[in-house]
Amino acid sequence: MEKYFLTFQEIAEATGGKWIKAPDMNAGINSVKTDSREDCTGALFVALSGENFDAHNFLHKAVASGATALCVEAKKLDKALENINVITVDNTLEAYQKLALFHRKRLTNLKVIAVTGSNGKTSTKEMLRSIFANAFGQDAVWATEGNTNNQVGVPQNIFHLNENHKIAILEMGTNHNGEIEPLSRMAEPDVAVISFVGKAHIENFGTLGAIAREKCAIFSHLKESGFAVIPDENLEQRILEDEAGKFHVLRFGLSSKADIRASYLDGNLYGSSFELKFKKSGETKKISWKLSGIHQAVNAAAAASAATALDVSAEHVASGLQECVLPGMRMRIMEKNGITWINDAYNANPDSMRSALFWLAEFINPSKLILVLGDMLELGNESKEAHFQILRTAVDLFPGVKIVAIGPSMAEASSKSNAEIIAFSNSAEAVDKVRGMAKKGWSVFLKASRGTKLEIIEPE
Repeated sequence: MEKYFLTFQEIAEATGGKWIKAPDMNAGINSVKTDSREDCTGALFVALSGENFDAHNFLHKAVASGATALCVEAKKLDKALENINVITVDNTLEAYQKLALFHRKRLTNLKVIAVTGSNGKTSTKEMLRSIFANAFGQDAVWATEGNTNNQVGVPQNIFHLNENHKIAILEMGTNHNGEIEPLSRMAEPDVAVISFVGKAHIENFGTLGAIAREKCAIFSHLKESGFAVIPDENLEQRILEDEAGKFHVLRFGLSSKADIRASYLDGNLYGSSFELKFKKSGETKKISWKLSGIHQAVNAAAAASAATALDVSAEHVASGLQECVLPGMRMRIMEKNGITWINDAYNANPDSMRSALFWLAEFINPSKLILVLGDMLELGNESKEAHFQILRTAVDLFPGVKIVAIGPSMAEASSKSNAEIIAFSNSAEAVDKVRGMAKKGWSVFLKASRGTKLEIIEPE
């Protein structure tokens, strides 16, 4: 008998949907897809819709690509094709997430770690990947791919899980209230981590307290015996403590209150060393790795806390961290014609920008540095002051540095600064100027929110 990823009966049970022309309920599909451009052979195609797209308009492409069945919204049934299995639901996104939850519940031996935070969640996720790969082998570990940490991406990652996985590390992002809870519901985590609460997306939340409460929604479906991992010191700490206190709590950070305490030793552009002190066991591990900055040492303490919650030894924690490498435009370093380009332009908010500047100030020569600082988005009423303070911090930390401000917010802030700052309205206008300023032996540092597209300034 053929083994299916999901039978038609299971799809109906999970979604509460209704099959049109009931198929053989013991038959089924071998995967779940939402993109008609992919190979959909044998798949259930779930027709998602959003502000700028509606996959109900591409059902014919999914069928042509091999889809076995379609999941559509009842009000759009007229868009469905004949001669194919069709199940109708009220909301296809909710159905997609219910299918993910159904699959997650089948994996009874799987341990899930959920990670969120204003800063540090991707770094912490990658550190956890390295730790658990060191402990159990790479094939036993799944971690969120790329930036798939949203309402569609989290279920997409859950569908990749199988009985061979011992550990799943699921990153959860949010920029509006109410987005974390459904992600936690799907994941049913054994461990939930908040890496940091800061002002990212404060335009949409209004207050730091609202951001903290949204992050704490990661605990909403944490298993009763689960572990809540939180910073030892953070703004709105009381909110974190109150919500985490319903579970086993592990705290990480730099203070003596931390269950796992980081002590930063030294660092440079290409790496650093720090110690992790494990309160429960009394062990101390010195770690030398390719990342640097005190903020990354704190992220390592967060990852170590989550790992020890699942009984990973301090030895495996240390060995795994030493192997960690971050993806994408996160402190990506490139040498070109004798110039060092440091690209940290994947994302930015006031806290991450400040952390990056203090890290750079540990070792860089300001007289041979160009700081290219771009707009930080979604800061709302705090935007003007936040951009001005970042520029002031840069001027104070790096005497004699050359600063290039990019984007309308940074440009406005630069006009109110007493420092000599070159401003451009967008990244494209700055390309030739920045490349022309850079000299052999100098460093160029790029940092901004992703939408500013600073990466185009970096030479190919």
